[in-house]
Amino acid sequence: MVIKDMTCLGPLLRTLWHHSFRPLVIVRRGITYNDDMDHITRPNWRIITDGRRNKGLAFTMEERQRLGLHGLLPCTVRTMEDQMLAIKANFDARPANLNRHTYLSSLHNRHRRLYYRFIRDNIEQVLPIVYTPTMGDVVNTYGLNFQFASSLYVSIFDKGHIVELFHNWTERNVQAICVTDGGRVLGLGDMGANAMGISVGKMVLYTALAGVPPSLLMPVCLDVGTDNQALLQDPLYVGSRIPRVRGAEYDELVQEFMEAAVQCYGHDVFFHFEDFSSPDALKFLKMYQNDYCYFNDDIQGTGSTGLAGFLNVERITGRKLEDTKFLFAGAGSAAMGIANMIVIELEQRGVPADEVLKNIYMQDQNGLLTSDRTDASEQTKRFLKPMEAISDLLTTIEKVKPSILMGATGNGGIFTEEVLKAMAKNHELPAVFALSNPTANSECTAEQAYYHTEGRVLFCSGSPFPPVVINGKRYEPSQANNCLTYPGIALGAITSLARHLPDSLYPVVARTLADATSQERLDAGALYPAIKDASAVAIKVGEKVAKFIFDNDLSNIYPKPDDIYEFIQNKLYKMEYRSSLISTYYFPESIQPKPKTEKEEC
Repeated sequence: MVIKDMTCLGPLLRTLWHHSFRPLVIVRRGITYNDDMDHITRPNWRIITDGRRNKGLAFTMEERQRLGLHGLLPCTVRTMEDQMLAIKANFDARPANLNRHTYLSSLHNRHRRLYYRFIRDNIEQVLPIVYTPTMGDVVNTYGLNFQFASSLYVSIFDKGHIVELFHNWTERNVQAICVTDGGRVLGLGDMGANAMGISVGKMVLYTALAGVPPSLLMPVCLDVGTDNQALLQDPLYVGSRIPRVRGAEYDELVQEFMEAAVQCYGHDVFFHFEDFSSPDALKFLKMYQNDYCYFNDDIQGTGSTGLAGFLNVERITGRKLEDTKFLFAGAGSAAMGIANMIVIELEQRGVPADEVLKNIYMQDQNGLLTSDRTDASEQTKRFLKPMEAISDLLTTIEKVKPSILMGATGNGGIFTEEVLKAMAKNHELPAVFALSNPTANSECTAEQAYYHTEGRVLFCSGSPFPPVVINGKRYEPSQANNCLTYPGIALGAITSLARHLPDSLYPVVARTLADATSQERLDAGALYPAIKDASAVAIKVGEKVAKFIFDNDLSNIYPKPDDIYEFIQNKLYKMEYRSSLISTYYFPESIQPKPKTEKEEC
């Protein structure tokens, strides 16, 4: 029955209420009302299709009907594997790496679980997109491509109010924070607030490789200005347009940030400091390592990764680390982290204190660090050598004859043909680490390293290089990538609720990574596991870190789990679809009051 004239509607409705033969439909101003559906409670489909919960075409027909999605999706039901094929086709169709990064970012917003699964299952192809070298392009163009970031910005002007910013964060159970101030990003220098891309990218790999639930993670940028004039003059720059704040005001902001995080999320919240300038990175490491669950990837992550490579050089050559001469080109936080990690490893081996430092040489832009250098920083003074000053790298190599050359300069091409040939002249199997990122800043290419050493070099780089063929022989360079260590370190620290992370932990991480390198790869001259195995390596590292935390009474969990591997597995983010419906179960009717009969009521 359809009513278009609303005059005297009241009496008519009362009549129809008692004498209705079918559902009442009222048409008014083009809107149809059907009171037969008013008793239905429908979920909010916008919440259901939020990126954290969305399954897209993988919602079953039952889920679509019960969740109010039926008709909003075409009738096809896809498996996650079907969806992965569609994502791969879209990913491959993008013409440039930056376009691929943008596509994956949009996928993250729409289908979070699918996003992490795609990265994990295609890590070799995707890692250069979500990490180096494409991350350098992301940082450079951050303002141009900014949309909506699921991250937290803390500016110098928020000083005194940081707790209030934490209360704006949508998740309440934060267990890990990756924070940067953009002071020294990759080889790009001071990138200010654009560095947020680094914090986000790091935490993507927490989940994709180590299975840390993304709801536990918070990427943060401390926006304290920038001294990068190009950014200050860029109309699309997203940060504070002021010179970089330093000194007491800067230190007070960082201290307030640490205290506010602990106040909001507990004392075992995991702090990951990333891409601070070398002086600030070393300063905060000294300040916070023993008082917070604190980790600096540029120092400790790089140190663990570098030491793992050295351990495998030892396995391949048979030359003990205590008898190896190291030359570091670069004396920043990365070089210092690796050099100090060698010291810790040698001390644990029982090498006498007066011999631990004798074979570690460091050279910066002003030359070899010798005893007469008055400009040496406090952190590098322990590595000064009682030698004559040497200004150029080639002369230092000819004088010292190192068997391992470590590059962490950010200065592309400084390992010249002459430098590489000198390394090959002095040793049958020289080792060359060209760790600077992105690719353009690498100290040498893989092709140069193999070609100028007659293919004898044990080479690895920070950024990926393609295989090299020389005289019909194929060489596949390995990658000394921190993604092999820091996701596992975070996993172990988070799951064990570590109070703090001592220096003695990181040689354990290095040995775990070194042992994960197969004998087949060692025989081929590779110093690290293949990137395709990064997820399995992260779980191994996480298990060893958690065991170390429990064994050394550094955990806030009591009692210690009987099976640490199972304990960790139960906390991992699941990268497959499960039912979106709340489960139901039997509840006895006998406990409910029985309705009275007519006789009982009388």
